Amino acid sequence: MPRALCLVPLMLCGLALSACAGPVATRSGFAGADRTGFGINAADGVAIVAAPGSGELSTAARAAVAAALSKRGQAIAADSPLRLTVSVSERSADMAIVSDDGATLSPAKRQRLLQNCTDRTQRLLLVLEGKDQPPVRAWAEESHCHGTLDASLPALADQAVDALYRKEGGITLRSGQD
Repeated sequence: MPRALCLVPLMLCGLALSACAGPVATRSGFAGADRTGFGINAADGVAIVAAPGSGELSTAARAAVAAALSKRGQAIAADSPLRLTVSVSERSADMAIVSDDGATLSPAKRQRLLQNCTDRTQRLLLVLEGKDQPPVRAWAEESHCHGTLDASLPALADQAVDALYRKEGGITLRSGQD
C-alpha cells in the first residue's frame, strides 16, 4: 500500500502539467450577406489594409494574412477594388462577444480543472469589401494560457483565410503552446 501512495504525487503532478498542454483548438467562422455570391478567388487581386487605430501587432497580422493568401496563389495588389481589412485582438477568455441582437459571436471559455493561469482569447478578423457589395467577414480564434498572440498569428491567418475561401468555419486542432 505505501508504494501506491508514492504514485499519488506523481499522478497529481501529471494532471497539473496536462492542464496547460496542447492540442490547441482553432475555431473559425464566416458571415456574409450571401454565402454563394461575393467572395474572394485567386484570380482577383486583393488589397490588404489595417483596421483603424492598429499598431505594430497589426503589421505582423497583415503579413501572416498575406502569407496565407499567397499559399493559395492569391494576388496581392494595393490598387485592387477588393479590400481585405485585417483586425487582431486579445481579451480575457472568460468574456464573450455578443451582437446587438443577442447572438454569441465568440463564446466565453471556462477555466479547466487544475489550470494555474488565466486563458486569453486571441482573435483575427478579416473583412472583405468590394464595390457595390455588402462586406463579408471571416475570423479565427484560439484560447491560450501561455501561448502568445504573435506565435498564434500564422495559424489564425491560415484558418481565417480558409474560412474566407470556403465561406464556412469549423474547428481544427494543432500542436502548440496552450
